[in-house]
Amino acid sequence: MRKPFAQFLIAGTLALGLAAAAAGEDYVVIVNKDNGNPIDAEFLAKAYRGEAKAWPAGGSVAAVALPDESPVRAAFDKAVLGKTPSQSRSLWAQLTFTGKAVPPKMADSDDEVVKLVAENKNAVGYVSPKAKLDAVKAVK
Repeated sequence: MRKPFAQFLIAGTLALGLAAAAAGEDYVVIVNKDNGNPIDAEFLAKAYRGEAKAWPAGGSVAAVALPDESPVRAAFDKAVLGKTPSQSRSLWAQLTFTGKAVPPKMADSDDEVVKLVAENKNAVGYVSPKAKLDAVKAVK
């Protein structure tokens, strides 16, 4: 009886691993083509938590986000912030109310995120892997 249970556990573990790997490909982080700043997971998380307000080489970070209902937003918030979109919204409500930070600019679609990032040298955003990225630079 133990052998089928072990096979079940192995299959379940593999399925979870594949789901986690796929989740890592649910979004692409983008910056303006002229933005030469290094960006890593820690800086990205700080930018979307309101902790990083300026790029290392100068200029104010202009974060762009998708709506709460977006599956891309959910994947990004979970992977980068360890939060759900509603938890992120609550964090930003507190930061805004206390005057500690300005929330990311909201965009309605991947195309709008790309447009906003392309127009601002200091912008950072995330989009689905299917988005057309000709006007911006993918960093993740």
